[in-house]
Amino acid sequence: MLRKTVILLVVAIVACGSAYAQKSGKGKSREEMRKELREFKLKFIAQEMDLKEDQQKQFAEVYCKMEDERMKLFEQTRGIERKLKKEGEVSDEEYVRLNKTLTETKEKDAEIEKRYDGEFSKFLSGKQIFKMKSAEDKFRQKMAEMRHKKKSKK
Repeated sequence: MLRKTVILLVVAIVACGSAYAQKSGKGKSREEMRKELREFKLKFIAQEMDLKEDQQKQFAEVYCKMEDERMKLFEQTRGIERKLKKEGEVSDEEYVRLNKTLTETKEKDAEIEKRYDGEFSKFLSGKQIFKMKSAEDKFRQKMAEMRHKKKSKK
């Protein structure tokens, strides 16, 4: 089981790394890369959770809905952060507003997670939900390591 997981993760990282390495216009679009990354992530998490065949489709549907909600939430926050970076000199009031927004985003994310825990519990065991959260952390960590290695090669 561990060997399968490692192999799947390596394949995901290599595929995602090569997708990100391609220049826009010559290769895949950003949307295609996101779709591929999502598919790899779903496969990785499902494997880590030991999902049964009848659970996999339902899991993917619910998980994608949750991820879409979370992505919209964080895109709004990133938009504010980008705007502040572009402005150069930023007032303390603007930083206070950004800090408040970041805190609210974390609270909303926790609300989304709590709501979807209820959805997942309709067809997953508590152990599987715990494994899902652990797998998400593991996946994020591996992706961060991959980005770090890519940056250090430049």
